[in-house]
Amino acid sequence: MSKLKLATIGAYGHFPHVLEELEGSDDLDVVALAKALPDDDLNAVRKFPIAGSALAYDDYHLMLREQNPDVVVVSTRLDLINPIAIDAAEAGCHLICEKPLALAHAPLEKLYRTIESRGVQCIAMLSNPYHSVIRGARQLTTEGRFGKIVIVNARKSYKWGSRPDWFGKREQYGNTIGWVGIHALDMIQAVTGERFTSVAAMLSNVSHPERPDCQDNVAMILGLSGGGHATVSVDLLRPNAAATHGDDWLRIVGAKGVAEASLDGGWLHITSDAEAECRVTLPASQKYYADFLKLLANAPAEPFADTRRAFELTHLCLTAWDAAVEGRVLDIQPGPWSAPLSGTAT
Repeated sequence: MSKLKLATIGAYGHFPHVLEELEGSDDLDVVALAKALPDDDLNAVRKFPIAGSALAYDDYHLMLREQNPDVVVVSTRLDLINPIAIDAAEAGCHLICEKPLALAHAPLEKLYRTIESRGVQCIAMLSNPYHSVIRGARQLTTEGRFGKIVIVNARKSYKWGSRPDWFGKREQYGNTIGWVGIHALDMIQAVTGERFTSVAAMLSNVSHPERPDCQDNVAMILGLSGGGHATVSVDLLRPNAAATHGDDWLRIVGAKGVAEASLDGGWLHITSDAEAECRVTLPASQKYYADFLKLLANAPAEPFADTRRAFELTHLCLTAWDAAVEGRVLDIQPGPWSAPLSGTAT
């Protein structure tokens, strides 16, 4: 079987996670690196050995025409993800995209209709369901160790660090729900296996006036399809002296038990009616990007579960933003990507 040809567009975001996971793969070649913005530093991409010999392009349209890649990694400023992904999908490329997939509802649906019509797949850089802690928590849910899920709390806390100028511009950054909150929502959905039915949200910038449209705090409450609820807190206020950049935390409350987990700490504890608090032995993490590429060899006509998940979560984030702006609770309306999520992170 011939090797997949992979190309990258852009030099901002989480593309290092993709290239690091694919390092050493013998069933693909990174053939090209292209700029999304004129000042993109492609050396930041080329420093990864897997991309060391790839051709560099200033014009990604030219790259798509000349290289005809099978898969394109889009990792750039947030407002450019959607139009570049649509161009690559139109060219017949499968996609691994930085999130969010769109900053508004109409472009999100346009991207979905494009990948659907071109018969390609599009996943986002949302690998949490494949993390050992989330897989372990999902296993407990599947085994019924919690009983019926009643409430789930998720926390995402990051250091502010250095945020580019465009983080302070709504039209280029979008909002912190789509950039950070999406990970917390992904964690909850992966662990519970339930859909979100409604959402209310509040967000603001309290401490960073130099980036006015980059909210440094977010709070959300959501309805779950099983009748329970979820809460999410996001902040960009983790102290600089903290040992890690991020602090991801999850609490699951069921009718029969409670679990708490730290993704950064790598632990999961459960207490139930039948057992005192104990530490759960975790399954191994799964590869996300490498496994996605392997599935493409026999890609079905229908979108993968992880493709649908990316669109569903982006749609949820956009609805949460609408809820915050409108100051009311909004129902989550199904989109063309809505389908059972069985097969995700098993």
